[in-house]
Amino acid sequence: MTTAPSPSASDTARPAPAPQPLVRQPVVRRRRSSWIALGTAVICVCGAAGGWLYTVTSHREPVIAVARDVPMGAELKAEDLIEAQIATDPALKPVPAGDLKELIGKRTTVGLSRGSLLTRSSVTDEPLVKAGEQLVGVSLTPARLPATRLSPGQKVNVIHTPKESATGSDDNTAAQTLQATVIEVGGPDNSGDRVVDLAVTQLDGTRLATWAASGDVSLVIVPAEG
Repeated sequence: MTTAPSPSASDTARPAPAPQPLVRQPVVRRRRSSWIALGTAVICVCGAAGGWLYTVTSHREPVIAVARDVPMGAELKAEDLIEAQIATDPALKPVPAGDLKELIGKRTTVGLSRGSLLTRSSVTDEPLVKAGEQLVGVSLTPARLPATRLSPGQKVNVIHTPKESATGSDDNTAAQTLQATVIEVGGPDNSGDRVVDLAVTQLDGTRLATWAASGDVSLVIVPAEG
């Protein structure tokens, strides 16, 4: 009877082979250059827009604004104007604050509202009484004046309203009309009458003075054109 040979000591001491690690192959991802370029362009545009918006909103300039309501034709005073800071806008053409002193004494061509920005077209150096015109003062009772406040530079029609004669007929002719420009409106006296300075042509000056002397004058406001 034969016996199987027993394993030697060297055979029993030999270690088992170590397991090999699993190596994963890297996945290659394809990047589209067009998407990268588009993203870069969007970032650039957003950055430029943000920079422009910051510049526009952060840059402010001093300009002249109206401190209180000023009627048309009035002479500007220092207390009528104030300095304001506004953001730059090409659509706006306000007068720079550095020109404030140059505006004192000029007359307004339109009525100015408190808080509005002053433009050069809203003031003028031209006198209200032009060459070839005459200035006539007319005293008027409240009943012969419009309830609406009159302003220098305003156009009015002067109506001759003769009183009835003793025979009951009108003096000479029916009511006559001439055009005039308001230059100044005086304050009321004790009876409420006001003196209104009117500019009229040389041909109408004598006639208006004659009407005013007899107290046969009423004023009618001419609607603004436009």
